[in-house]
Amino acid sequence: MNTIRKVFASALLTLLTTSCTQSPGALTQRNSSSGTASSSTSIANKKSMETNHQNACPEVPQMNAEEVSKRMLDLIGKIKTAEDISAKNLEIATGLKVYVNADNPGKYATGAKITDTWFFNIKVISGSKDGKASRLIFSFDDQTHSGADMTSICKVDFDAYKKRLTEFGFQSEPYYGEHNRLIYWNFSRGKVELQISIRGESDENVKHNCVSMIVIDV
Repeated sequence: MNTIRKVFASALLTLLTTSCTQSPGALTQRNSSSGTASSSTSIANKKSMETNHQNACPEVPQMNAEEVSKRMLDLIGKIKTAEDISAKNLEIATGLKVYVNADNPGKYATGAKITDTWFFNIKVISGSKDGKASRLIFSFDDQTHSGADMTSICKVDFDAYKKRLTEFGFQSEPYYGEHNRLIYWNFSRGKVELQISIRGESDENVKHNCVSMIVIDV
C-alpha cells in the first residue's frame, strides 16, 4: 500500500506544476538584470508574463475535508461498473477538473488542497481489454511528509465511512497481517472491491481512526 501511495500521491501536483516551476517574477528579474531590456519594456513584459502564467497555471483549488469525504462517499455509492469512474463522471462527482494523461488517456487524475499540510488526490487507471479491473486510488496526502496529525481531515472518520458504505450495501471485514496487525479494511459489493487504509488521528488521539487511502477495483 505504501508503494501505491508513493507512486500516485503527487499525480495532480505533477500535472499542474510541470510548466509552472519558475515564477514570472523570477524570469523578469533575470531578463532585467541582463541589461537587454529597457525599464518600460521590462515592466510590460512582466505584466504580460504574469497574465500568461496565471492562464497557464491556475492555482490548485481548495476544498474542506467534509466536502471531500461527502463527494467521495456519494461517488462510491454509485459505482457499479468501470464507466462510473470515467473521467467525465469523476469531474461530475468531484466538481473539479480532471487531468488526462496525454500519452495514455486511460490514466487521469484530480485533487485539491485541503490545508497547507493536507491535499487529496484521486488517480484512475482504466482496465485493459484482457479483463483487468479499472482502479481508482483516493488518498489524503501529507505534503510535509512528516506524519502530520489528521485532525483537520478526520471530522468524517473511518466509522462514518464504514456506516455509510454499509448503508450502500457493502460487506466489510478487516485484513490483518503479522502479529495480528490491522493492514486495511476490505469492503465489497458485487464486482466492486474496496480497500481502506486507516491511521490514528494523532499521537494524542491514536485510537480515533481516520481514512488515509481508498483503493477501488471495479
